[in-house]
Amino acid sequence: MFHNLLVQSRDGNKKNRGFILSKRLRPALLVAVLMVCLATTAFAAAYMKLDDVFMKFLNPVNQEQAEYLSNGAYEVDKQVKNKNGTINIKQVIGDSNLTYILMDFTAPEGTVLDAARYRFLNYDITTNQDYKSVGFKVLDDGNRSDNKISLAMSILTKNSIAGQNVHFQLKDLQAAGPFPGIFTTVIPDVWETDFKLDFKEYSTPYEVNKNIAMFGYGAVLKTISVSPISISLKIESSSMNEINEAAGSLKEIGVNQHLDNYPITIKYQDGTLETTNLFNGLHLTENGTQLFTVKTFENVINDKEIVSIVFFDKEIQFKR
Repeated sequence: MFHNLLVQSRDGNKKNRGFILSKRLRPALLVAVLMVCLATTAFAAAYMKLDDVFMKFLNPVNQEQAEYLSNGAYEVDKQVKNKNGTINIKQVIGDSNLTYILMDFTAPEGTVLDAARYRFLNYDITTNQDYKSVGFKVLDDGNRSDNKISLAMSILTKNSIAGQNVHFQLKDLQAAGPFPGIFTTVIPDVWETDFKLDFKEYSTPYEVNKNIAMFGYGAVLKTISVSPISISLKIESSSMNEINEAAGSLKEIGVNQHLDNYPITIKYQDGTLETTNLFNGLHLTENGTQLFTVKTFENVINDKEIVSIVFFDKEIQFKR
């Protein structure tokens, strides 16, 4: 279901809406107190389910968001062992376009895994998506000099993969120093299994359908999807080839840093702004008429405090 929003020019007026709480009878109040206690217990249990390493990586902005993230996580708890190491697939979280899989890799005793970066040379995760972008990030597990590492595997897709049963295969663990260090295989082997991506999506979709101008060409911003871990936009234009040409290729401005050709600016309730100047995420053009872009972040964002998003000449305000 799409949620309501307000669309205006960047100089337009903002609107507010209020609500009134109704009074309750005393018996109903007792029931409500009991329900709150039960809900609090359930939230505490859900909060404890999210792995500490995962929580540290996500870095939620407050306790409420930590509980929300925990409530959407799915416990996989599946091990794949062979003579060269063990992969423990622990938890999965995600939204409509970004999925994170938390896993531990444990090498045989005597092996030290202390490189700056790790990845698998080949990977295969079967979904119903025609396109996937996959990455690996080493997480801080409190010990960088033992035989175990924690990894977050990120999967960017055009549509949600929540609820899908997947076949999962990883081949040849590779290591590298800080960028631009070259990856080399340190532990060759294959690990594979099957499991379900049964996480609860964090995304809230908003239908926009408003005209915008991109580099002087007309386009329609169709939808925006917002979650704590990513923001995605779908744009349509008969001039998409011209728009892409005007945007040009990604401009490198530093070590492994590129400018975002289609940036957004996020406005929060406290007046702070956040602009995606650096490209992190996905740009996908289809049929010469559609652009799909996903913005990811170093840590989670406070999506509940977003009041508007600016994209080119249009400011999209969200009703709260």
